[in-house]
Amino acid sequence: MTEPSAQVAVPRRPGSRLARHLGLYALVITAAAVGLWFAFGKVLWAEYGKLVRESRLSEDTVPVGYIGLNYRRSYNDRPLHFHGVVEGRKTLFAAKTESGTIDVYDVTDAAFDPQTVQGGFGRDSIPGIDYPIIDPPGGKDGRILRDRQSVFGLNLKEGPRTYPHDLMTKIEVVNDKDGATPIVIVYDRKAQAVVAFERVFGGAATTFGTTGYSCQQQSLLYDRKTKSLWLLQNDNLVCVNGPLKGSVAKPRDKASPTLWGDWKRTHSTTTVLVGNDRAKPIPTE
Repeated sequence: MTEPSAQVAVPRRPGSRLARHLGLYALVITAAAVGLWFAFGKVLWAEYGKLVRESRLSEDTVPVGYIGLNYRRSYNDRPLHFHGVVEGRKTLFAAKTESGTIDVYDVTDAAFDPQTVQGGFGRDSIPGIDYPIIDPPGGKDGRILRDRQSVFGLNLKEGPRTYPHDLMTKIEVVNDKDGATPIVIVYDRKAQAVVAFERVFGGAATTFGTTGYSCQQQSLLYDRKTKSLWLLQNDNLVCVNGPLKGSVAKPRDKASPTLWGDWKRTHSTTTVLVGNDRAKPIPTE
């Protein structure tokens, strides 16, 4: 009779038990980490993101030191009443002269309703730019712009050029040149864009300034040669009062906002408007 053979126990290796324990510990730690993330991590990450955004916003809202800008000449010239009638002609306050007399526009035959204008601080009370200071991105003044800064980029015949968004909202008009061609850059309040026009009428160049009025949600401009009044209408610069009434300047180029860093990467030869030469007087025509 054959006796049953005894089963031989296979000894377990100590390493396998350690591995199981380590795996269990890792699983517990991972689960705890996931729990902590859902409990606190999301809040901390959200707070970090908020801190980063606030830091960028703080950096981006620091005023850029543009050269030679006087955003408003005077509040004191604003009269109590803008409108008048002189010898049967309707008038609109234009400016207080250096001698103290009052200059007016004759708006009897204006192609807009003078009663709808707002503002009234006087001609060039918000000085535009008449002698632009232009710099390359790496120049002494061109370096002040931040890559995240909003700009308007125009492809002029002379080459690409940018006009900072925050600057254009303040001064609204830039008398510039594209090579030898006199141009004016006008800020479009409605579209938040800039439009470039040639500023030559009847074979003679003129400069544009602000009247101190807004009309139809746009800045009411004037040309210094004839003192005619102009408005942006459907991307055209239209003369609505004065000797040039009915004249229309067609756009040469138009630009919507873009980021300075993006524009530089795609337009390596660009220049940028950084200020105005205030050592020179405001032009008379």
